[in-house]
Amino acid sequence: MHTRQPQVKVIMGTDKVVLIVDDDHAVLETMRMLLEGKGGFRVHCAVGSSGASGFLSKQEQVDVVIADVILAGETTGIDICELARRRHPEVGLVVISADPNTDPEAVPERSVYLRKPFGGKELIEAIERVQAFATLGLTEALPDS
Repeated sequence: MHTRQPQVKVIMGTDKVVLIVDDDHAVLETMRMLLEGKGGFRVHCAVGSSGASGFLSKQEQVDVVIADVILAGETTGIDICELARRRHPEVGLVVISADPNTDPEAVPERSVYLRKPFGGKELIEAIERVQAFATLGLTEALPDS
């Protein structure tokens, strides 16, 4: 059995550092293309939790982490979000999942939950919301608009 090594792709942008963590290459590529097309982001894609943990331990600045709840292996997207928050207290967190059993209330505070499938507009709005939490120094989520 062949095991893939975790990968992290760096896409150069101009401003906010975004880490996307998922084990579905198509999802990673779709979100990467969307954010790259939008502009203003340096997008890093981690395939699974190992790549994400390594990136978070080396990266000095991370503005937003977008993580799927269910990842291959024992580590979940929630675990990655908690690790990101410990290392980067002001990081914005967007938690995504296609699992209908995922409890949106179980996501870390000051984060946004998106249920797959979602559109580009919803993703950009979620990033803007979690960035507002950090900018405004909020300790709880903004109400949905």
